[in-house]
Amino acid sequence: MGERHAVLPDGRHVCVDCARTAIYDPLRAQVLFERVVGVAVEQLGLALNVGADFAMVDPQHLNRLAAEGNAGAEGNPDRIVGLFVRKGRRRVMYVLSGLPQIAFVHTVAHEWAHAWQGENCPLLKDPLVREGFAEWVAHKTLEALGAVKALAAMDRQDGMYGDGLRAMLALERRVGVAGVLDACRRAE
Repeated sequence: MGERHAVLPDGRHVCVDCARTAIYDPLRAQVLFERVVGVAVEQLGLALNVGADFAMVDPQHLNRLAAEGNAGAEGNPDRIVGLFVRKGRRRVMYVLSGLPQIAFVHTVAHEWAHAWQGENCPLLKDPLVREGFAEWVAHKTLEALGAVKALAAMDRQDGMYGDGLRAMLALERRVGVAGVLDACRRAE
């Protein structure tokens, strides 16, 4: 961040560039959410039968939801920026308020993929496939929106998310988009 940084309303410190595109306005967030979902559905075929509500929340709310559902970002709850929660018939996609626009898009696409997995591969347990597929959906969405710098950053990711993404991209090169969807449906 350096010496030049911004303080968000909830006390988080972010770089000034990130603060410039931060998403706080619920209407702006809803419009962007719908745009991302449109890409996921139209270009990747990830329509949901039941759908999911959308809510932007503060860090404390998101961390509380993650703790209730035993979710975590590779063991680091402070890194959670989005969460898909299913409680009975209700499905909600939570996204952290104040994310830079590009991170918001990435997060919505990633969580939409988890919602799709919930409907299409409910027995999927392998975290590498689960998170790799979600990152692949985010990658494809960012690619469709022309976010070249974000794609390069994703390609350099370490850990489970990066390894899973690279595995899905390699699979796509071999079997295409439909083959990736089919492989995710068949994975356990």
